Amino acid sequence: MNIQVYRGANPTITLPLQNGVFTRELMGVHELVFTFYSTYDLDLSIGDTLTYKGEVMTINATSPRNILDSHNEYTITFQGHRHDLERWIIKDEGALSFDYFGTIEEYLLMFLDSLNTDDSGWTMGEFEVVEPLPLSFDKVYYWNALNDIAQLFGCEWSVRGKVISVVKTAGIARDISLSIGKDNGLYSLSLQQLDNKKIVTRAYAFGGTQNLPQSYPYKNLTLEGYLDDAEAIALYGVREGVVSDETIFPQRTSTATAVGQINEENYTLSDSTIDFNLSDYFIDGGQPKIVFKSGDLNGQEFEITSYNDSNKTLRYKANKSEKGDLIPKENYSAEVGDSYTLVGIRMPESYKENALEEIADLRLQYLNDNKAPRVAYDLDIDILDLKRKAITPDEGDIIQVSHPQIGLYDNLRVTSVSYSALFPDILIPGMEFIAEVGNDVTYTFFQKIEKDIKENKKVITQTTKQSWERDRTRVQALKEFEQKVFDPDGNLETAMVRGIAGLFGNESMYFDLDGVEMDINVGGDPNTLTLTAGRLIHRKYEIDGIGSIWNLTAFSASGLDPLVTYYLSAKCSRTGLIGEWVLSENQISVDAEAGFWHFNLGILSSVIDGIREFTPTKLFTLISGGLIETDVITAYMINVQRLFAQLIEVGSEGFTNSGISGLSENGNQSIRFWAGQTGENRSTAPFRVLNDGSMSATKGKIGGFVIDATNLRSEVVDPGSGTTSPSSGIILSDLGVLSRNSGMSFLPGSSGLDFSASIVGETSEERPATRPILYPNVRAGIFGIRRQDLTSQVIAQLQRAWGQYGAMTSSLKNLGAVYNASRIHDANADTIMTANDYLLIKAGDNSNVNLPNVAVEIGREVIVKNATSGTITVYGNGSNIYTLGTNTSVSSTTLIVGLIRTYRYSGSEWIEG
Repeated sequence: MNIQVYRGANPTITLPLQNGVFTRELMGVHELVFTFYSTYDLDLSIGDTLTYKGEVMTINATSPRNILDSHNEYTITFQGHRHDLERWIIKDEGALSFDYFGTIEEYLLMFLDSLNTDDSGWTMGEFEVVEPLPLSFDKVYYWNALNDIAQLFGCEWSVRGKVISVVKTAGIARDISLSIGKDNGLYSLSLQQLDNKKIVTRAYAFGGTQNLPQSYPYKNLTLEGYLDDAEAIALYGVREGVVSDETIFPQRTSTATAVGQINEENYTLSDSTIDFNLSDYFIDGGQPKIVFKSGDLNGQEFEITSYNDSNKTLRYKANKSEKGDLIPKENYSAEVGDSYTLVGIRMPESYKENALEEIADLRLQYLNDNKAPRVAYDLDIDILDLKRKAITPDEGDIIQVSHPQIGLYDNLRVTSVSYSALFPDILIPGMEFIAEVGNDVTYTFFQKIEKDIKENKKVITQTTKQSWERDRTRVQALKEFEQKVFDPDGNLETAMVRGIAGLFGNESMYFDLDGVEMDINVGGDPNTLTLTAGRLIHRKYEIDGIGSIWNLTAFSASGLDPLVTYYLSAKCSRTGLIGEWVLSENQISVDAEAGFWHFNLGILSSVIDGIREFTPTKLFTLISGGLIETDVITAYMINVQRLFAQLIEVGSEGFTNSGISGLSENGNQSIRFWAGQTGENRSTAPFRVLNDGSMSATKGKIGGFVIDATNLRSEVVDPGSGTTSPSSGIILSDLGVLSRNSGMSFLPGSSGLDFSASIVGETSEERPATRPILYPNVRAGIFGIRRQDLTSQVIAQLQRAWGQYGAMTSSLKNLGAVYNASRIHDANADTIMTANDYLLIKAGDNSNVNLPNVAVEIGREVIVKNATSGTITVYGNGSNIYTLGTNTSVSSTTLIVGLIRTYRYSGSEWIEG
């Protein structure tokens, strides 16, 4: 029985169905694969189609072909419409990267609207009715986008023809009961232990880090103690496991009873059911936020700016997008009935207890799910029985499987089916129907397509979308590789080696070297070799009572034969911890010489293109599952998404002076990145970045600044050509600070003032409210202290210093003019001097002057000149005045016409001078 292949609308060749195998997996492949021999070339190409079981299937990749002497071996794969979703990138109104918010129905409408512009005829099938949720798409193919949507809502997708459905559980519960035995429907059952599944008989549980009480002793919400399963412990012993869920923390989910808008940036939400004063639980220095869980703002969080407990109303601030748009906005905002929760606050004790109950339920579920080994089964189903009952299980279906000998009586989920393309129309001897099933009946999140694992996995911890998309793609590619790989030379027994683990290396090779440096091709001579002295540290061999670290002497060889390959080994004594290097044309086994062990280090090649290469054979390589443990990996390129290492040194040819360290030998002060030193001396490297994010650099350049060992300076420092010529530059060092030029502006243009200087010190703080008695309390833009000026008398005054100044100095010498603020007061009213007055010229007809009395500091000096036509009176304004030429103080004194007097404040009185 053959099936017709088409190129467009034109028939080309036919293929024998008896050589075809049909496979369909849950949210995975849908393929019809033909494998057969042909004595002539087949006219097949990408894009050719056939119709099988009512669905058009297409060749989407070049078909592998093994060309032999008398015939060709073909493997031809046709794929169903679901694989068309791997061809195009989803778009929303032309955008390849976009955010979306909606229900499953709305997502599917958007999905189909985009897909039908690339390939018409796609329609919507069944979908779950759910609350809308947000999702971001960033240049992803339709296949991955469909996975994203299903993952978001905890659903599964299925594709039949061009009909797409997204439901909680794809497939149905089938009235199928299978067991081994005549007329019981099952030929054989293969049990597979899932090695990636950890057995847990004692469970610990943790929640999130948010909203914890102020005195809470742990970083995460923690359920004290652990939960044991006694029966599981009796069977498997104590096996500990931890489950955590960051989404469980003290929180209160409620709904809005009123909403409002103050302006375009500020909104309000009221909830009459709030049972505590939110303001009492705000975290000092933290930022409380409201997170919406339904409605237009579902999944978005906003900063809370205030809360009014009297009307149970909180105010929150709109978010601004990268384009400057504000959210919420008109017709896209919160509504009455929208659900929300709060984060960034310390919740009352009762909410903590509620969260702990959730964690207890999570811990119990985790323990029940993991207290027994997880297994999967390959079922070889009686194909005649299926034909007789007119039943064909599909991926996603639930069927009953029993096997008394292994204690199996369970409803299992079908994860994939694979059978002859002739079934059910024609049955032939040897025909098989293979179903892969697992013991997770309830599928709650998403499935990775991993045929070698065969597990419907409940996702407990968070994974990145990029990670599981890559996993899904990579595992499918590995399956294809396994099926297609071949030996083009025909010399190997098998082209594919498969096992649980591989260990390369022998026990004598389990050693490392310390301090030994090898140099081959010394001075460009490939016939020379040198090794420095050092230590050999063995992990298996040792001398009883003495140790396992041998001291090796230095070694050199010259005049080597360019055509010879050499073996290099360490000859180590069995009675003392000494050894030497041996270079030999012959292989030397570890026990070849009495009284010594020969530990093979590697092989030195013959001279090839003018140089020799050395290939080490020490240590071992272990390959197990996704783990590779080895010593050195050499490659032109290592392409990884995540790399874990203790120490990575970067460089070549004598310039290996930088690297990355994963060692935590000094806590937060451990070096993570360095440059300018070897790995061994990285603690003294001129550039270092520590674990806590701090950085140290003793040389380099940042912008126009040069870093030296003891200073930071401008790249160009111009001292000027003479004492009065312009200069420029900045130097910061432990000797002092140098700043040249005057280009630093420090006032906004709106002030109407244009000032710039070489050094600017500014303080905008207010004067401290309380005058100090025994300690200084001063705010100044610049402090200038000369230690020799700090006599006991000066210190006594400093202890009562109080005020705010542009600059405060212990001494000052001016080489030029001195400028002080002056004020002329000619109003016919009393003159009251302020904190900003220095020289007051009193004019007008009024004759009274009041000295400053607000926050006057010791040493304050003012000058008063009488510019009136008569005598004026100067009042101490709350402090007495020691007048000139007397030894008594008075409340006021007089100045005649044209007289100038200075007044200095002592802390309690004014002294006239």
